[in-house]
Amino acid sequence: MAASTRIVLFLAALTLAGCGVKGPLEPPPSGAQATSAAEAQKRGEKVDTSVPLRPDRKLWIDKLI
Repeated sequence: MAASTRIVLFLAALTLAGCGVKGPLEPPPSGAQATSAAEAQKRGEKVDTSVPLRPDRKLWIDKLI
């Protein structure tokens, strides 16, 4: 009985893990990229927010990655 309950819970977790938003992630609403996109939309321009902005300055750990 306990093994079958675990199997059912495991399958339910796998099923729910597949649910979610498909496609690119949206930037946080208060982030710099979202605010610049909102300002550009007011001017009638379109900004691509599917790719996150890259910082101008590199971190020291980037050399290790």
